[in-house]
Amino acid sequence: MDDIERRAVLGLIAAGAIAPEAAFGQATDAPDPLKFLDTAQRLTVKAYVNGQGPFDFLVDTGASSSVISAELADGLGLVRTGSNKLHSIAGAQSVATARVDSLTVGKRSRANMTVSVLPRSLLRMDGVLGLEWLGRASVLLDFLRHKMVVGEGLPLSDDRTVAVKSRLTRNGLMLIDAFIPDQRLVAFVDTGSTTTVGNLPLLKAARDAKAIVGELSDTELRSVTGQMLPAQATIVSRLMLGKLTLRNIPLLIGQVHTFDYWGFRDEPAIVIGIDILKKFQSVAIDSKRGEVRFRVPG
Repeated sequence: MDDIERRAVLGLIAAGAIAPEAAFGQATDAPDPLKFLDTAQRLTVKAYVNGQGPFDFLVDTGASSSVISAELADGLGLVRTGSNKLHSIAGAQSVATARVDSLTVGKRSRANMTVSVLPRSLLRMDGVLGLEWLGRASVLLDFLRHKMVVGEGLPLSDDRTVAVKSRLTRNGLMLIDAFIPDQRLVAFVDTGSTTTVGNLPLLKAARDAKAIVGELSDTELRSVTGQMLPAQATIVSRLMLGKLTLRNIPLLIGQVHTFDYWGFRDEPAIVIGIDILKKFQSVAIDSKRGEVRFRVPG
């Protein structure tokens, strides 16, 4: 693609006319669900627990609370302090808890935290930093350089960046402007979700708008606690994030507890997962400016 053509394509992306074909391709059959459940696609940060580390932690913008692996907790000599309810896609489950004196990434640190404890076989990493740790800190997912950055200066918009307005809820969840044909959505970026997931009201709205491409196929979602949830894999013809239009988007639909927990049971809602986010060079979550910036491939 020559430079003139590239600029024209980018202009259409920014105007909401098309999505980059190289990123999302053309719709064929329902997607192989395993392709969108690959935990290796998630980016991690180097974290220090009680001054020791670094350890690989995921920053999860869709999780209300933080988690540490049982193996790391044992290695650090953390005593179990009790139990709490951990909310995941499949429901709430009672899990053990431990107390940490400090949990630090870069210059950002939280003291005297109670964290949930789960086996490393379920987490696939040393731990998860949730919204109670993140607060209003910025997050940069730099897929081009394969790194995640927390709480530092974010790149501003340029001619390859589309900024989407966002707002913080009282519980720290960041909602963004999103639509499918004829329907506004409740949507949030979830850096801990390997796949993009919608609820049953979204499926009804997409069917009413004739926005479903092909047939639905049965599959399952696995929660961080190991529970399995029935789901259906499908493709939505268009997903608009602000002025950015993405075409032929694969997603999984189910009775996902996450939406119930955040209060979105009865309205069309979607979690934007890593399967979509990684198609961009970077995604900057900027709570101070109230926007999420998507940088398209050059």
